[in-house]
Amino acid sequence: MSDLAGLIPLVLIVVVFWLFIVRPARKKQQQFSSLQDELQPGLEVMTTSGIFAEIVSLDDLEARLRIADGVEIRVHRQAIGQIVRPEPAADPEIVEGD
Repeated sequence: MSDLAGLIPLVLIVVVFWLFIVRPARKKQQQFSSLQDELQPGLEVMTTSGIFAEIVSLDDLEARLRIADGVEIRVHRQAIGQIVRPEPAADPEIVEGD
């Protein structure tokens, strides 16, 4: 019985480690893989360093991004941090202050 009581703290440590470290890391990796699968030319993206750009071309390792007219940069594909989704337009029917 005392052997079992000695294992309880170890089991609790493993469970806490899994809940707070492994599970969130796995979820973040799945989100990143999903983002990489969605990438295609024409999408507006933001790099991990905060540069907003449009994807011009992609291959397995790198992406060409247009940051301004006539200005393209080459970045590692994994440097793309998120896809910029257009915000829905405000409803013209709703007027504040009336």
